[in-house]
Amino acid sequence: MQIAQINSKQNPTFKTGFYNATREFDSSVMLSRALIDLCGCDIPWVVMANNNTERKEKSRKLFSGFAVAWLTPFVTLPLSNRFAMKYIGKLTKSFWSNNHKAIHISNEFLKDTKSMMSELQRMANKTDKNPLEAIYGKFNPKKKYQQKLNIEELLKSVNGDEEKLRQKLISSKNAVFFSDCVFTFTAIGAFPFFNNEITKKYSGQSGFSAEMSMADKEIVEKRAKNYERGKSKRFLAYMGILTGTTLAMSLGAFASLYSKNGSKFVQNLRNGSKLFDYNRGIYMSRLPLFIGSAVTCIGSVLAARNNTERKDVALRFGIPLTIFYGGDLLLSSLFTNLSDRLFGTKLRKEDGSNKSAINKIFPKIKSIKQVMEEVERGKISKTNKRVSAGIFWTNMLILMVSMGYAVPTAINKMIKKDVEKDILASKGNTLSMPHTILVKSTRMEDFVNRLK
Repeated sequence: MQIAQINSKQNPTFKTGFYNATREFDSSVMLSRALIDLCGCDIPWVVMANNNTERKEKSRKLFSGFAVAWLTPFVTLPLSNRFAMKYIGKLTKSFWSNNHKAIHISNEFLKDTKSMMSELQRMANKTDKNPLEAIYGKFNPKKKYQQKLNIEELLKSVNGDEEKLRQKLISSKNAVFFSDCVFTFTAIGAFPFFNNEITKKYSGQSGFSAEMSMADKEIVEKRAKNYERGKSKRFLAYMGILTGTTLAMSLGAFASLYSKNGSKFVQNLRNGSKLFDYNRGIYMSRLPLFIGSAVTCIGSVLAARNNTERKDVALRFGIPLTIFYGGDLLLSSLFTNLSDRLFGTKLRKEDGSNKSAINKIFPKIKSIKQVMEEVERGKISKTNKRVSAGIFWTNMLILMVSMGYAVPTAINKMIKKDVEKDILASKGNTLSMPHTILVKSTRMEDFVNRLK
């Protein structure tokens, strides 16, 4: 404890950087999901692979997935936002105009012109810098990068028609959303099909890679014969599901904003459209990310080479999806409730949203950003910030450990049992199992040895 205090005095920027990083991960479901995927799924699952072929297959998936996951928000989306504002909405004259930031406005404020203009004015008064956008500002041909929105210029592009500005902002946001979903989820969901072909080329086998150390080639190939017959149709089926789902999300999120229909159904869609916003214009929000993740899971299921791999994929995707999109909220709520009751912290929301019985057990909690702001205003003590950050990282660690070791251990045992059944059936129950199956142990000590 004493050492930590000394270090914080010598290097106060370390402590500030830690809290800023924690706030960034907490505020972006995409960033926190990427961290859990990397440390709680991808790397441990590569280590826990049954053989080198499966390990290479999972490594390719890891690198391709992260290339897309990081390419999209930090390279593609900033450019897509500018492209949409210039060529779809035609609201900016220059590709590098800072007025492209108007696309960051939440759908919540695009329901009418009054709300839109009020929010745009608030955005125009902001002076905080976005380091990512500053990088793109350096490419400005005139070398002039202004932070603030120019509302007069925006209105001038639509001849002062506020309703037309609202409609064009909706169109621009819709174009970015649709293209991002198609690009991201096509790349991630279709890759398993291509990964199978790469494995087939370099291993000489078309079966499920995890089984290649468990049974003879003939049995592994026999278990995959149905996949080989219909893989093209399965791939087309995935693309159809992806396109249909993306269209449905796009219509649900944006069509209601165009409509002037006053029905309760349309109003509910309008109110829910804010769930499809992008934080800072680059981080996909929780709901579309969850739906997209579920769709890519369908792609992996369709790319599975036999029933065992289908179960493998369903468990590897289903458990993390459930844990990440539900478990983290429950754990955070539980830890926050305990902290507020036992230590007197004030991390639960105080806006009247915690009146129901379920919210008294699993309350809605303040974001780390909100906690930090309240600490800076002197509304609550600094202890709240430390506890809030501690709860976040404890939660992340629990999720990563549970998914990184427990899930692949259970799945590897399931695969072994499935293969054993087919081997016994094909050999008429006369084969000596130890000579046929070579399954690597999933004991904790073996897991540790693989890390060395």
